Amino acid sequence: MSRSAFACCCFLLVLFSGSPNLYAQVITGNVKDEKTGLPLPFANVFVNNTTIGAVTDTKGNYRISGDLPPNPELAVSFVGYHTKFRKISLQGRSQISVNFELSPKEEGLSEVMLKSKRDKRWERYMRRFERVFLAVPDDPFFSKIEIKNPWVVDFEEGRIPGRGKFLAASASQPILIENRALGYQIEYHLQEFVEMSGGFHYFGLANFKTMEQSIDSAQWEIARNSAYFGSVKHFLSSLLRRRAEEDGFKLYEVTLPPMGQLRTNRFEEELGRTIHPMREDSTLIEEIPGGIYRINWPSKVEVHFTKKFWINDYYSRIYHAISWLEAPDGYFDVDAAGVLLDPKQLVRSGNMGRERVARFVPFDYMPEEMENPLMAEVTLQRVEEVKWTNLMERPHLSLNKSVYHPGEMMWLQAQMLYQNSLFADTLSRTLYVDLVNDRLETVKSGVFFLENGTTNGQFLLEEDFPEGKYALLAYTNWMGNYEGGRYTVKYVSIVPKGSKPAVANSTEEEDDLDFAWTIEPSGAIYRDDSSATWGKFAVSIKDANDQPVEAKFTLSLVDAELTSFVPNKDLEEATEWLYKAPDPKMIEPQPYKIEYGLSLAGNYSDGRSRNRQLAVPLTVVVGDMEDFGIIPSDSLGYFFTTGMFFYDSTEVAIAALDERRKRKGSVELVQTARPVHKFEFDTMPMLLEEMGNDVWTDFWPDKDIIDLEEIEVADQRILTPTENNYGYGKGDKTIGQDFLERFPQMKVADIVEMNFSGGIMMRQNWGLETGGPLVMVDGLLLSGEQGREQLEILIASEVESIEVYTYAAAVFGTRAAGGVISITTKKGKTTTPKSPYEFDKTEFQVFKLPGFTKPLEFPKISNNGVPIPPRPTLYWNPSAGTRADDGKFEFEIPLSDLTKRVFMKIEGVNEEGFPFRRIFEINVATK
Repeated sequence: MSRSAFACCCFLLVLFSGSPNLYAQVITGNVKDEKTGLPLPFANVFVNNTTIGAVTDTKGNYRISGDLPPNPELAVSFVGYHTKFRKISLQGRSQISVNFELSPKEEGLSEVMLKSKRDKRWERYMRRFERVFLAVPDDPFFSKIEIKNPWVVDFEEGRIPGRGKFLAASASQPILIENRALGYQIEYHLQEFVEMSGGFHYFGLANFKTMEQSIDSAQWEIARNSAYFGSVKHFLSSLLRRRAEEDGFKLYEVTLPPMGQLRTNRFEEELGRTIHPMREDSTLIEEIPGGIYRINWPSKVEVHFTKKFWINDYYSRIYHAISWLEAPDGYFDVDAAGVLLDPKQLVRSGNMGRERVARFVPFDYMPEEMENPLMAEVTLQRVEEVKWTNLMERPHLSLNKSVYHPGEMMWLQAQMLYQNSLFADTLSRTLYVDLVNDRLETVKSGVFFLENGTTNGQFLLEEDFPEGKYALLAYTNWMGNYEGGRYTVKYVSIVPKGSKPAVANSTEEEDDLDFAWTIEPSGAIYRDDSSATWGKFAVSIKDANDQPVEAKFTLSLVDAELTSFVPNKDLEEATEWLYKAPDPKMIEPQPYKIEYGLSLAGNYSDGRSRNRQLAVPLTVVVGDMEDFGIIPSDSLGYFFTTGMFFYDSTEVAIAALDERRKRKGSVELVQTARPVHKFEFDTMPMLLEEMGNDVWTDFWPDKDIIDLEEIEVADQRILTPTENNYGYGKGDKTIGQDFLERFPQMKVADIVEMNFSGGIMMRQNWGLETGGPLVMVDGLLLSGEQGREQLEILIASEVESIEVYTYAAAVFGTRAAGGVISITTKKGKTTTPKSPYEFDKTEFQVFKLPGFTKPLEFPKISNNGVPIPPRPTLYWNPSAGTRADDGKFEFEIPLSDLTKRVFMKIEGVNEEGFPFRRIFEINVATK
């Protein structure tokens, strides 16, 4: 499901069929059994999507009178019979007779039997159904609407060639809905419901009944008014009556930005550039036969409803409802009341795209005038909840296998999941992983650097490592602020050598609707000229339209005779977390900060009275000036900084220096304590069986571990400062001359903004104290105000190149939590390398600090004619990926002659941010 404000939810909500030009008329008729001709007493006859209706008497007769729409849709329902409906015309007539004959349903399942059919998959589908049918999860009305008989709904999934998977819903009986937000009970006769990865549609017949008075009654009229005003129905009615502007609507025609530029999230900047004010009388409205009005419409219009406060996730400083409306045919038809006759003619997104059953008011509802301010549906409390929900994160772990033996390496990869992916660059870049035994004792731990939301690494299980069941706990420091969401848990087992899990079937079938890719693996064995045995494997990924997909994933290949992938609930739990975000119950105040690298905390003391002001600038130097910065202590002497980056361990020097550069006072570091793990450990043992073969496990003698980077440095050409960005390497985005020459007079600030959709470098991060981006001009790091001035002063014609660092900003250390903009001017371009110098630590306190766990490469086995013994893990690649042109990934590895059958696991996160895992069994045959 799309997280973008422009993501189009093209859905069909065929609930409205008529016009509220109401006047007193009468409908009478009779309802009979189609087969027997006998009258059906107590049948429910109603005007669709209204509160107007009647019940048949003992002879099957009914009478409906009152202010009726001129072209109503009349429906009749009766228990055990199929619902029927008919469109009728009352124009020019004061009374009309309409008879119905209902056909009985085949004998269905009882309520008890229907309830018994529910399982975990059904429950998951029901939650999806409710989010589409009732309300989007963050709608304030969502918690106040409920399906009272969910067991009548059944689901079917399938695939449409060229369009991907779908989920269809049907109901054996009317769906009974209680909307406590608006005070209605709704009997909904579902006719069709289909959801696909690109959108959804549903329609049915709705009979509204006003709920009995309760403590919420006083708020119902206010909520009904609020639901109506700003809705599609309200807008089209206002537009038809030429009073849209008077009712609070502002219209803007949307156009594409100039060539090579992107839209920003600043309304003032886009006004006149990509959005252009429209007068409401500029839309051509034609009256066509049948009381229908045709409204001619530009390709896309941005609609602002200024009379309702609403959280806006598109523009940075706009706090009212914003929608986007597109008419694929260039027009849409409405009736005299502005009711859309064919919802497919108008594609809605934004605020109007959120309308579901929870916000529908009956067709005969007459709103009050907007004399008073509308109800603030979104309270300050709700704003806070949305804020903290948007900042929720969770790691998803992927391992090379599920079961290990002492002496093996446990290979892991982690991918961060986000409740709102727009905030990915705002959130953690440090991941902690602990291996915990069944007594909740941490036996191994690692700290891993997250780059672009992913990381990989390993744990070595020594030869004497205790056997048993363990839990891998993955978490960030920031996750500690959320109650009940402290970490991700994934279970593994360490078993005796010669044993393997007794799992009958290790493959997993896809069961998630959002995953619309088709993954096809292949594998075969062949012998080269030296009679060595090789395995040749490939993965092909295509989308729903059979087009190749460029995708990133982890790939693990294991010998099926030696090990298996044991089913794990982690994928299901991760998906549920994304589908239904837990309540963001925050610890107050938030004691756990977002970490942008390794963190440092401590206390400064001047050695004198405790009542003295202890706020001083502290100089921090990592290693031999690999990173340095000035951090302040507070009035009590406490200091905290984050963003350091180094592997293994290094020395960090800290000091408060006086005007003579002499140390004053002292600092004491505060060790960051790992959390005390408290959770219910799953102690269910794993069934094992003997392998039957001698096994050669991962070859990993410590003496053969080589740091390749250290070897290669001696042969590298010395790069100039500009070529290597003054030692900081390439950024996440390079803006070169080909782009700069097209806009020679544009300010650098605007150039950077154009290259980041939504103005991502300027986002305020919900008020988190990360600061703005660091600015570096020709290798000189500038302070905040100086940097901002340079961005406004320099123009493109003066600049050679620009490097923008977001995820890669960790190389700048603690100063760069808000990102870095490195500018090389044409005057500052040089080819002379600068000489390095050594840092003098005399006046500093020096501490030895642990760093990130350095990721190692999976060992490559040489096939030099010597027979290769069998091994459980054949191949592990935490950063595999298919090519864009053909959607394929291929690799070859040497194999044992005894390997005949393998399991291939492909795991990752799709383009919508949802995790997926596919496990395939491949029988390899000798060519």
